[in-house]
Amino acid sequence: RTTSEVSGALTTRYDESQPQIWRIPLRDDVQPALSVVAPRGGYLVPAAWAEPVATALHRHGINFSRLDAPLSSQPLQQFRASSHAFAAGSLEGRQRLSVEGEWTETAQPLPAGSLFVPIAQPKARLVMALLEPQAPDSLLAWGHFNNAFERKEYMEAYVAEQVAREMLAADPALQQAFEQRLRDDPAFAADPAQRLDFFYQRHSAWDQRYALYPILRSERRPQLAMTPGMR
Repeated sequence: RTTSEVSGALTTRYDESQPQIWRIPLRDDVQPALSVVAPRGGYLVPAAWAEPVATALHRHGINFSRLDAPLSSQPLQQFRASSHAFAAGSLEGRQRLSVEGEWTETAQPLPAGSLFVPIAQPKARLVMALLEPQAPDSLLAWGHFNNAFERKEYMEAYVAEQVAREMLAADPALQQAFEQRLRDDPAFAADPAQRLDFFYQRHSAWDQRYALYPILRSERRPQLAMTPGMR
């Protein structure tokens, strides 16, 4: 390696007249970093997010249907992020997003126009690659759902101070939990914003859909009329 007169940094130059043999270890045991069990029914996309997701599904030739009528409340699974991080910069015109969290049971209705993406189709693995939130090349990872992970509402500090005092006075258990958190978490204790958020997240003004992945999972196929979106 020599110092470049162009960049001023060390630069590598290969001498093709002096061949080398490099011995590289064979890595033939590949283990997944994350494994996810597929839902037995498929994925449900609420009508508010249907169009952009349908566009992506069309592009990949994935079968899906649109609900012709509202789906009454039934057992489903939802994913809420316990933590999430936006990339520092954009990549190919999008800001990537990574999340940590888990699927939990829920029950909720869905309006007509929502999408059902069955897992029973030839491209089932691709369906999961696109719709599982923690998949490295999922729609979420490529920034299609960033809006769901952005804080929209805040409580001003002077308001939060008063609210926190009222909540502490009214709930001894909350005061005990707050004091325990102060003792156990030095970073929390040293951060005024986190301390105020502790109360805001337990207040009725908190946005319950913040950091909630919009797409749902179902263990069964919806029992109602649907219009095929792709065959």
